[in-house]
Amino acid sequence: MSPDEASSDAPLTPDLAVARGPRTPEEKARIAARYPQPRRWPLITLGVVFALLLGSWTLWTAVWHANPAVSAQVLSFDIVSDSEVQVVLHVDRPDPSIAGVCTVITQSVNYQQVGELDAQIEPGTDRLTDITVTIRTISRATSASLQSCHARS
Repeated sequence: MSPDEASSDAPLTPDLAVARGPRTPEEKARIAARYPQPRRWPLITLGVVFALLLGSWTLWTAVWHANPAVSAQVLSFDIVSDSEVQVVLHVDRPDPSIAGVCTVITQSVNYQQVGELDAQIEPGTDRLTDITVTIRTISRATSASLQSCHARS
């Protein structure tokens, strides 16, 4: 039986439903009213705004932390006694007039922190300076390391 010969009483089969011709404008309007198209523009707008904010924050963070006002590294350390360690810090300041604070820690054999000192870096005239600090410890230290450095406000 062809689609033209199908009677109106016959149940629709998948073949007949596919073989049906284009819909009338009234049918298209009724289907569109019943099944509206999803609104994607709010999601796209939110996605673009979120991506711009995330990208801006990432760029700002990278630039800000790439050029710290004060940075340092431990050049050497000498264990003077069971209760004292001398540490030489190599300090770098792009603007030597900025004062800074560097926190140095010492650890024992079992990695327990046995000493800590906030080394004050005073304003100067040289970009690169070496500072020697003495840290008092509660037991014998085996290492010294720099924990952090920042500009003093």
